[in-house]
Amino acid sequence: MKKFYCLVLIVLAAFTACKKGELSSTGGEDNGCISRVKRDYSDSNRVELATAITLLQKNNIPVNGLVIYRVILNDSISNNGPLNIYQHVIAYEESKGLPIFNSGIGYHFRNEVFSTTIGRRYGTLSLNTTATAPLLQIRKIFIDAFKKDGYTIDNRVNESSCLNAEFGYYNLTPDTPDQPHFAKVWKVTFMNYDYPVAYIQDDNRKLLSYFNGLLTLNKTNKK
Repeated sequence: MKKFYCLVLIVLAAFTACKKGELSSTGGEDNGCISRVKRDYSDSNRVELATAITLLQKNNIPVNGLVIYRVILNDSISNNGPLNIYQHVIAYEESKGLPIFNSGIGYHFRNEVFSTTIGRRYGTLSLNTTATAPLLQIRKIFIDAFKKDGYTIDNRVNESSCLNAEFGYYNLTPDTPDQPHFAKVWKVTFMNYDYPVAYIQDDNRKLLSYFNGLLTLNKTNKK
């Protein structure tokens, strides 16, 4: 189980940088080849999702505000003893219908009985749901970062390609979970691509992060 918990932590962290599922329009808004969208992050089917909700409710865990995007129902471990079946429900939070992008919580069960939680819930945020940044400005910030980076995973993607932008919330102080500070942000990608992905603050148009999807490892030479 220790290995799986480590994996869950990685999944929760990676949620801020990757998309699972398709994009769905929220009104068909289009502004200079950038569209406002709401993404579907779930990689579980309806039966699994329904089972996960039942499992949470059975253990008196509130499901309001939770969006489940990963479900594992038959993680069988014996450890040379009695067979135990573990269930894992991974979710992020929404507030007022908008995603909290870098939220994430894992609920873990043994034989359908609650065992432990990884992550925390924030509940309903005090921020409103109004976006102020024009989409054309958001597009320019993203494209400027893209050109500065100079790396793309597909030569069909360029500075004239269309973008998708999702509006939501972002914890600016993830390293201090007991003192979260949230802002309204845009999550921006090229249309039909997961990477590069950028988070841009709505009120001051600040580029909070930009990730091109390329992971690098630093090697230290040992003598």
